[in-house]
Amino acid sequence: MHIVSAMRNLSVAALAAALAACSTTSATNDVSLDPPKDALTQTADGQPEASAMRAPVMVAHEDGTEAPYCPPVSIREGTGTLQKQVGEALDYQAVLVKTTRDCKIVNGKLKIAVGVEGRVMPGRAAKDRTVNLPIRIAVLGQSGVVYSHLGNQPEVIKKGASAKLFRYVDKDVAVDAASTSIVIYAGFDEGPTKPEG
Repeated sequence: MHIVSAMRNLSVAALAAALAACSTTSATNDVSLDPPKDALTQTADGQPEASAMRAPVMVAHEDGTEAPYCPPVSIREGTGTLQKQVGEALDYQAVLVKTTRDCKIVNGKLKIAVGVEGRVMPGRAAKDRTVNLPIRIAVLGQSGVVYSHLGNQPEVIKKGASAKLFRYVDKDVAVDAASTSIVIYAGFDEGPTKPEG
């Protein structure tokens, strides 16, 4: 009796884990690409409400037909964290934590909406202001880079606040519909380091 109960609990836990894993990488039908209103809602002290922190990154289908292939999105190594310092003290830190995508065939092209979710946290040296987080979405094919776009995600930094959720979506990715050997990368990109002096 105990063995059957334990096996049943193990099966339920495995199914729940599999479903949770799918929700972070697969597309969700008929959901707006825009940040949900509750993700932008803050409490009186400037903190995001609990419901905003729980809302998953989701993307929506556009007009077109279902794509037979939807390439995964990866956070490129070394580009998942952005830190700004003031002297030795941390100004703020932003981290990318989730990615998702939605693929449709539109006018003979593979149209991909790529979404990323992250958190930004003010440090000891933070000042109240809005900062732009530079996020690049790049698509690599067999012939090299087939799409690359650098966007800016504006985020309000408040001294003394806790980590805040943010979302960025690039809806403009379009590649040859016959492409199957492509990789999508997301990450912070501040551009080349400027020489000192």
